[in-house]
Amino acid sequence: MLTVKGNQSALREQLDELFKHTQEKFPELLHSFERTEKQHGRLEHREISVLSVEHTGLVFPGVKQAALLRRTREVIKSGTKSNEEIFLITDRSFEQLNAETFFNLKRSYWDIENKLHYRKDFVFGEDRSTIRKGHGPQNMSSLRNFAIALLLNLGITNVKRCVDNLRHDPLILLGRADSADQRLAA
Repeated sequence: MLTVKGNQSALREQLDELFKHTQEKFPELLHSFERTEKQHGRLEHREISVLSVEHTGLVFPGVKQAALLRRTREVIKSGTKSNEEIFLITDRSFEQLNAETFFNLKRSYWDIENKLHYRKDFVFGEDRSTIRKGHGPQNMSSLRNFAIALLLNLGITNVKRCVDNLRHDPLILLGRADSADQRLAA
């Protein structure tokens, strides 16, 4: 699944026209799913409409389905409201990815993204990094991802505590500290 962003203006315009036309002329072709949630001081309503786009001549090859995700958010205390519409595309057929599954897949992406980003920023200070030139930022991001994956595969559940322990006693890595395994996982 890919999110259609502003740098794909031709595809975005094509999807916008396709969804408007389908909604007006053939609404029975749209498959929808919606959910309203109240969390973190916000009331959020999300509705996804999924459409088969094979044989429509989209400018992006291999796409079988497109989705229009509408999000309405209201901050409960202030009453501030915002609306957002995004387009998503996939090479999966409706049998493989129906509207509800499409919706849940998009939501789970943010769970993964938030958990990974939180670890990379909170533990490794990624947002404070001053590396800006060449391939440096990508290389450092890869190293952070590798470190997190390695620690998780070693069974370490508290990555921050482990990294803090290593900062205070890097010899743990060499196994020279007493009960190194216990101190890493502590």
